[in-house]
Order: sequence, then structure tokens, then C-alpha cells
Amino acid sequence: MRIPSSIVERPLCPTCTHRMGLTRISPGERGFEERTFECSTCHRIAKISFPVDPLKTDALGWLAGELKPPS
Repeated sequence: MRIPSSIVERPLCPTCTHRMGLTRISPGERGFEERTFECSTCHRIAKISFPVDPLKTDALGWLAGELKPPS
């Protein structure tokens, strides 16, 4: 399931409708990260893929490094 982060920050639990808490962020498919949410009331778990902006990650330090195109 892919949902933009602007739409869902902390989703509602589909079982009990309480807000779910973020428990884990893992790398996903290229350009995405997988966020795992858990409901503290009924303990349901949901995994949602969020798009990642490469300019807002630690990749910027790598891009600004010594790697240069061939001359």
C-alpha cells in the first residue's frame, strides 16, 4: 500500500479507529521507505510505503562528496 506522507501521518486503526503509532521505518523499494504502525489499543499492525525525497535524506551528503562525472 502506497500513500503519500502528506495524506497520512498517523493512520487510524481499521479495527478500532484509534490513531496508530509509528514503530519502525525500514528501507522499501527504490524511492520508498516502509513505515510500520501499531495500534496501542488492539495491537493491529499496518505497513505503509511512503515516497522518499532523496534531497531530504542523508544521501545529500554523499551527492555533495568527491564523486565527480568522468572528464
